Amino acid sequence: MKFEEGYYITPSNLPNKGILFVDHAANNRSGHLGHALVQCENGDILAFYPNCSDDGGGHSAVGWMEYKRSRDFGKTWEPPMIYTYSKQYFQLGINTSVMAEKAVVTNDGTIVIFHLLCDISENPLWEPYRVPTYSRSFDQGLTWSKAEEIDKDCGRIYDAVYYEKEIFVLKFCNDARINWTGCLPEHQYKIYVSNDSGASFHKRSVIPFSTYGRGYGTLCFLKNGDLIAYCYNSADEYHADYVISHDSGRTWEKPEKAYFAKKLRNPQMIAFGDGYLMHGRSGNTEPDAGNFVLYYSENGIEWDDGRILAKCEAGYGAYSNSIIVDEPNRERVYIHSSHAYADNKTNILAWWVDKI
Repeated sequence: MKFEEGYYITPSNLPNKGILFVDHAANNRSGHLGHALVQCENGDILAFYPNCSDDGGGHSAVGWMEYKRSRDFGKTWEPPMIYTYSKQYFQLGINTSVMAEKAVVTNDGTIVIFHLLCDISENPLWEPYRVPTYSRSFDQGLTWSKAEEIDKDCGRIYDAVYYEKEIFVLKFCNDARINWTGCLPEHQYKIYVSNDSGASFHKRSVIPFSTYGRGYGTLCFLKNGDLIAYCYNSADEYHADYVISHDSGRTWEKPEKAYFAKKLRNPQMIAFGDGYLMHGRSGNTEPDAGNFVLYYSENGIEWDDGRILAKCEAGYGAYSNSIIVDEPNRERVYIHSSHAYADNKTNILAWWVDKI
């Protein structure tokens, strides 16, 4: 089944027709990394986004996280709230910002949110990375626990998923002091797991990616229970490396490559309906660089030609995330992405994907 035959995108599948979720242009602000999304046990949706300066033409980590809450499955949103941990950390004056990139909710209602800590002492970008942290909420995101570390390695948590009462975390252990892509033998993708709603984590395995020139990453459980991991290859934006585990990340098959006709950078994969969605930026190299693209696959490996959700109009953007939203009698996919409105200064756009 082709994507267009079984699904539709709202408000439109035409470029630049996403829903304006955050208007940073009104205040000359920007927001690239930090699109954690989660649906609480009570049905509320929490949608996080960064509020950063216009340093570097807006390609900036100088700022903090905010979030909005929807109590009616995304139809309306309450006024923005400051994510206190992020804002207070920024105000310490130690040249560190906190971006909230991923969140999961467990079967007991605990929300676990994962943070990227950025050293902004020498430039406004995200690198180098400090040791990432996570926090938990036991009251639908009203309050958050003290931040903890999964381990002591600097790096970035690229994805987190919850499956059969376990939290799976994809961490790239690379402090990005040389480059944000892998360039040393110790730069490894690792899987960490928690089976106690984030009270503790342990390392399950090292993913056998060749990490030189690789970065970003996404996890997804396939329909048969296999776990698949993807990463970005900066030397070949038409092909992304992937690897499959048949035992929940304990062991892995050898890496393979998947083809993406419109290229793929910072991939985000999610299972929906009878297939899978993958979205990200259409690479950094011409032709047609910088667009926000969405692909569909029946098996999670062979992908269609994709479609452009937001065509690049200015500079960098298309950092994204998505979740399944459970409503009474239906499921929908909710997608967030940054979109540059001038230079590298970005607003936050949103889309819904529905099954026909």
